[in-house]
Amino acid sequence: MTHSDSPAPIEMTMSDREAAGRLIIDLALGNVPKPENNEDALQLLAAHGIELENFTTSGKQIRFVSRDEALYIVLPPAELMRSRIEEYSESEGPYPLPDEYRSQIMGDEDALDALEMFYFRVGDYTFGQCR
Repeated sequence: MTHSDSPAPIEMTMSDREAAGRLIIDLALGNVPKPENNEDALQLLAAHGIELENFTTSGKQIRFVSRDEALYIVLPPAELMRSRIEEYSESEGPYPLPDEYRSQIMGDEDALDALEMFYFRVGDYTFGQCR
């Protein structure tokens, strides 16, 4: 897929969040085996009230991973990053962020311009999720 292609977003619908939570816990504890392919994963998710729209045409794979097994650094979608870099490169104002958050993370709400703050937030979010 080239960077100009824009796949349809995958939409998730959860009809029973408790069942979804139980599934995740059972997978984490090893009470339910991790699916080995997309078809099995989609069936397992559907059995627990989780439907994925546009997934079968996405070309993606479903992977259930545990932080006990590996450190996964999940990269954001390339096209989203390109559009945001372009947007914030042209921005003359500050990054659109609540002042209290900006002050909390930087100590100086004017420390970074919009593009610098965008890079900061992507790094903060990405590495904050991969412990």
